[in-house]
Amino acid sequence: MIILLGETAGAREIGEHLYNRGLKYIRMQSWTDKTGSPIPSIVIDASHPSTRMKFTLLRQWCEQQGIPYVKLERLETTVPSSPLIFPVYNWDEALLQLEQRVDTLQQQKDRPITIFVTTGSHKLESIVNSSFAHSARFVVRVLPEGRLVEKCKEIGLHPRDIIAMQGPFSKEINRALFKFYGADILLTRDSGLAGGTDTKVSAALELGIEVVLVKKAKNNTGFTVNSTQELLDWMDKNFVEFIMV
Repeated sequence: MIILLGETAGAREIGEHLYNRGLKYIRMQSWTDKTGSPIPSIVIDASHPSTRMKFTLLRQWCEQQGIPYVKLERLETTVPSSPLIFPVYNWDEALLQLEQRVDTLQQQKDRPITIFVTTGSHKLESIVNSSFAHSARFVVRVLPEGRLVEKCKEIGLHPRDIIAMQGPFSKEINRALFKFYGADILLTRDSGLAGGTDTKVSAALELGIEVVLVKKAKNNTGFTVNSTQELLDWMDKNFVEFIMV
């Protein structure tokens, strides 16, 4: 049996391919030591990077049991060198960088600073409750799912500042949205070409918008693939005969 972790676009894509191949799998959104030991042949982790800590115990259990634990990690995006890009490697660094950029830009512009957020809904509370929130307007782009829109409203975001759209988006669409909402700062995560990081960054730079880019932390634990096709090819060579039932 295959266990597929996550609710990302990558997880949905993998699920579709597994279904089309007639491979049975179970979707899991979380796991703790109280969940009980699963009985998988392989675990595929396509979860959002910000939620991956939830599966640490499961990964450790798989290592102990000799069960393959495969992570889907998009290749890092090659971004141009620009004084407008501020790379960070975790969420605490992102909040600190945002605080510094908001303070600097507010002194220059003497008005609230608009931050266009494309990092998903997982860390929105920490942004809305941050020390610089009183000096900023947050425009958030999330997947067009009712529960995500409701979550945004529950933490205090105004409906006019919630964009519910399914990406990835072209540079032209990103540029139009950034311009329409008057973005001063783009907060985004390096989700690779498949996640449209290149088009978001290039659109922001064309408009002179600063970019706080949350890059991928270096992590050498587990086996990693960089695309759905690479995962499927690896499974074809190593595990298909064991996971048909």
